[in-house]
Amino acid sequence: MDQESRSIIPFWMNRAVRSFMRRLSVHGNVEYKGDLRVGRGVIIGSTHRLKIGRGVSIGPRSVVQVNGRIGDYALIGMHVQIIGREDHAISEVGTPMSLSTWIGNREPRPRDSVDIGRDVWIGASSIILGGVVVGEGSVIGAGAVVTRDIPSYSIAVGNPARVVGRRFTNEEERQEHSSALDRRLAHAQFAAG
Repeated sequence: MDQESRSIIPFWMNRAVRSFMRRLSVHGNVEYKGDLRVGRGVIIGSTHRLKIGRGVSIGPRSVVQVNGRIGDYALIGMHVQIIGREDHAISEVGTPMSLSTWIGNREPRPRDSVDIGRDVWIGASSIILGGVVVGEGSVIGAGAVVTRDIPSYSIAVGNPARVVGRRFTNEEERQEHSSALDRRLAHAQFAAG
């Protein structure tokens, strides 16, 4: 079953509806490809810069408000939050947090960014906090709270998220999968012109 036949949007309306949904969802300094798929109620924004790769799908009511990168073919479930952890200064003596220095009024810091690798699946209701790297091919279980880096091709669950398994049994399979992703991306870029 292909992507088009799984959609509730009639084929003849697909392009216009998806484009409209992206315009409603994306604001700020966000760079994305035309094949970004967003569900109803998605909010995507960045104060400094967020780059979203090819073939990314973001489920309904998810919030992505962070700097960084989301790799090609990432699959983000519904109700996921990918957010910064230092959006407001908390150590300004005599200044309420609601009036403190906001992330958009200062230079970016490493903990403001999230780096999500290619072919990552983030399960429903997960939270990814700023300052982490989710390695290529990883799976984040539903409801996980990611507070530290997740190695490539890992399966992570829980709060805080911890690695409980590997997606492939050996390095040869991981390399083969990564090479196949490279070929698919090269083909998609060639087809897009």
